[in-house]
Amino acid sequence: MIIKLTITDISLIVLQLNQIGKKINKLLSQNLGFFPFDRLDKGKKLFELIQKTLAAIEANDLIRAGMHIKELEFAGLKLDI
Repeated sequence: MIIKLTITDISLIVLQLNQIGKKINKLLSQNLGFFPFDRLDKGKKLFELIQKTLAAIEANDLIRAGMHIKELEFAGLKLDI
């Protein structure tokens, strides 16, 4: 299946990923002692995948970015595109 993305779609993806990344980073930096370790690990993984996706988009490597977005979806992150 081939999905055609417009510049607007890519801009929305970048905006959403930046917002989600900031929220995850804020949660991780709060060092919540009662926060379950599995959720911390998931947050770190999502944050890392977001950074890789944004880097791929910036490098205009949209195929790699799409692969990372699929990984994000498998990890449970739903993007509105």
